[in-house]
Formats: sequence, structure tokens, C-alpha cells
Amino acid sequence: MASCPPSLASSSSSSRVVASRGARSRRAVAAAADAATTSSRSTPSKRSSKQSSPSLPLPAPSHASHRAKVLDALPANKLVHVPAGREQTRNGVEGHARFRQEPSFLYLTGVEDPGYHALLRRDDDGGDGGDATTTPSRDRFVLVAPRRDVEHEVWCGAQPSAEALRARTGADAVFYDDEWSDALAAMGAREGETIFRPGHDLARDVVDDSSKATNNREASHQTHNSLLASLRVDRTALDRVLARARHVKTEDEIDCLRRANAVSGDAHAEVMRAAAIAAKSARGGVHEYELEAAFQAHCMREGLLHLGYPSIVGGGRNAATLHYERNDAFVAPRELILIDAGAEWRGYTADITRTFPVGGVFDAIRKDVYEAVLDVQCAAIDACRAGINWRAIGESAKVRTAQRLIDLGVIKRDRRSAVAAGVVSLFLPHSLGHLLGLQVHDVGPGGPVPETLLEGQVVTCEPGIYFVDGLLGPAMEDATTRDFLDADVVATFRPVGGVRIEDNLVVTSDGVDNLTTCPKTVKDIEDIMRSV
Repeated sequence: MASCPPSLASSSSSSRVVASRGARSRRAVAAAADAATTSSRSTPSKRSSKQSSPSLPLPAPSHASHRAKVLDALPANKLVHVPAGREQTRNGVEGHARFRQEPSFLYLTGVEDPGYHALLRRDDDGGDGGDATTTPSRDRFVLVAPRRDVEHEVWCGAQPSAEALRARTGADAVFYDDEWSDALAAMGAREGETIFRPGHDLARDVVDDSSKATNNREASHQTHNSLLASLRVDRTALDRVLARARHVKTEDEIDCLRRANAVSGDAHAEVMRAAAIAAKSARGGVHEYELEAAFQAHCMREGLLHLGYPSIVGGGRNAATLHYERNDAFVAPRELILIDAGAEWRGYTADITRTFPVGGVFDAIRKDVYEAVLDVQCAAIDACRAGINWRAIGESAKVRTAQRLIDLGVIKRDRRSAVAAGVVSLFLPHSLGHLLGLQVHDVGPGGPVPETLLEGQVVTCEPGIYFVDGLLGPAMEDATTRDFLDADVVATFRPVGGVRIEDNLVVTSDGVDNLTTCPKTVKDIEDIMRSV
């Protein structure tokens, strides 16, 4: 259930989904390790026992159940082709960015490396035109692997054998990308049949790629190219089916999200302690990047080697930028710092935000804003359960945010008028939350923002209050909004920057299971920071 104080409750929050977090390369921050950690480093053997690589992200039967969910939603005997992601070069010319698997391919196969392809089919009649009522259905899964040469092995390491890949993934067969005709034959591909592919570009040029493979099987390529060219491609149905399959999580998936939350939550608590230590030092404050490094160092020691998105670490006025990623400013003890960061476990990411004073003690104005946001969040969490409309919870959160801004003296007039006039959106310019899973803004039938909550969905709940100059300046000049605002009070709160509090919730029949357990009340935050 909601991990909120009993005194804080009711309904909750917002409208536009937070824009997707842009990728950026991470800085190496060597100096941050000292400010980061109080726990000892794990030995390599201890760490490797926790990390997902090189084992499958989930057990092979879990991925088999994912494939079954997808095939359940497609017509019988239809061929499905899903490609893995590809390595991307940095700046288009040098090296490679760290690879992260295409989420739906990971969901279906558990394979974490680039360049693979999955072929799926359900034979409801045994594949031979038999009687579907007497012949049990069988799901077929063939993996097509890139054939790596010796030079690749020298630079990047040995590739698993076909036998090892088959054992790890549960594939019926594994072929290399110079054996496409054999792979298609194994799936019973027929000229002119419909093949279902995702809508993205990764599936569009498999013919070219396979033809470039280093091999001497030109006849095989011609057969493959001819057969593929004859297939009728459906690029719309599969994306909808995958989104519908992925948006309700299995117990295995929830366990992954629980682990990601547990470690990421502990990392947020460690960051609070690191900030308190830095505030008491001769420097009298901390750089944002030191806390970013503290977060990532803790997660990596626990075997969570990848972040789900670039960390947002914004102190003072920087917290008013929703997806601030520079993370290079120095933050004084009295200022708040907003940290939105989450690590992945087996591909499933946490998405947690905490806001706290670097020095460990909230002053009056910062405490007032913080407790207003916490009140809105707790009310929204209490309203969540299966069958409830998520957007209605979001609208209630906006109304409650308006009331808290009225209580602070920021807004003058009544709360519903403030919502209708768009005034609340000046201070809360994003939605209440989104689906969470293999992507930080995970897929669902209607996109990353759910409609009616369903049991087994995982959503974020992340209300906030921000003082954004780019929104408030024009609003003070606009005749339709300026009468709602007390300019002097807004100026008083402007140094706060912004406050956001974000938890990850599993929707249940009678409420939620809050996966996020790191401190968030004023008392708990001040206690943990006072303890160092």
C-alpha cells in the first residue's frame, strides 16, 4: 500500500507526459567516489553473482510465456519477425555508444547482444494442415545470430556457439545470418504469406544485411532474398500486440522492478548521506556530478550495471528544468537538490525522484513546498487501484495542487478556476506519471500514459511544483493568468527551483504495492542526513 504518513491523503495530478529523456554520454567523475560511498566495495566474484550479464535477463520459460502472449493475439500460423537493436557509433564516426537492447526483442528472447533476429510462429495444426482440434498447438522460435569473424573476437570477445545460444534461450534452432534461407525453411515460410514485423526501421533491411554476411552461400542468399521479397509485410499489428502484451507485468517482471527499486532506493539514501557529508566539509556544499556518481557507484556495486535513463541531478534553480542533465553546478547546503535516477535490473528500470536540502535541514519556504507536493502524491497513491481512471486521478491531483498553491499564497482565486485557466500547469507542467518496465516510459495500448488502471500494471506517481521563469514570466504579463498570481509570493518561492517526488507502484485490486521505499517524509530525510 501507499507508503505515506496517515495524515497525508486524498486524490491527485496532471496532463502532458514528461518528454522522453534524451540520451547523453556519461561523464567519468573520478573525484566523486570519495563523496559517494560509505559501504565497502564488493569483490568481483560477489558482484558477478548479482549482475544479469552474462546470464539471461529472465529465465527462458519467462520469455517463452512472453512469446505466447504475443502469439495468442495474432492469427494462427502467422510468421513473426522481430530484430534486435544495432550498435550505434558515437558522433557517427568513432567507437560505439554502450549498447542497450531493443526492448521488445529483449522481452521476447532475453538476448542482450546486437544484430540478432527472432522468428516466431504458432502451429495450431502442427504445421502440416492437420486437425487443430486433435493436434496440440506448438510455438516455434528460431534465432538468427550474426556470424562474427576472428577480428570481431579479437576486439570484442568470443561469440556464444549456436548450441549455447539454443540452450540459453530455449530456441528450437539457431542459424547464422548467412543461413537465412535455412531459418525461413525451418519456420515453414511460404511465398506470398504475411509476415508481421515491428514498425521501426530495424526490420526493414534484413535482406541487405544478410547479403553482406561473409560467406560463400550466394544461392542461399538468392533464395532468401526472393522469398523475403515475396512476403506481404504487416508493420502495424505487431506493435499494438507487443504494447498490449508488455503493459501488464508478470510476477517475474515485477520481481525485477522490485530489485531495481530496492537498489536504486538505497542509492538515493546513500546520495543523501553523501550530500550531508559534503555540506559539513570545508567546501560547504557539493557538485551535482558528485551525487550523480554516488548514485551510480552504489548501483554498480550491487550489480546493477546500467541506468534506465540519464540521471537528473539539479540543485537550486536547476531543479526547475524538468530534464536537467548538465549536472555540473555547485550546490550550497541550504538549497534543495532534485535527483531523478533509476538503475536497471535484467532490463527493467526503476524511476525514482527525491528532493532534499543538501545540508540536511529544510528551511521554512522549502519545507512548505515540499510538504505540498508530498500531500498531493500521497493522495494520488491512495486513489490508485485497478479499475480507476488514471487521468481522473491526474486531474484530481491538479486540483489538489491548486489548493496547496492557494494555501501557500502563490495562487489567489479558487482552485477549479485556476485549473481551468491553465494556471496550475504553470507550476506542474507534466503528467502525474506513466507506465514503467523495460523502458522508463514503457509501452501500453494507449501509449506510455495508462487509461483505466489494470492489475499488474506498474506506474510512476510523480507530482511536483516548479517555479519556471520561462512559464511564469509570460503568465505575469498575460491578462488571463496574471490576476491568479501573487507576484511577490512567487518571487519569494522562486529560489526553491522545483520539487518532485516519484515512486513506482504496482497496481493491485485493492490499491497499490509501492516498490519505492527510500525516505521521503521531511522527518525521515532529515534523520538519515543527520545520522552521518
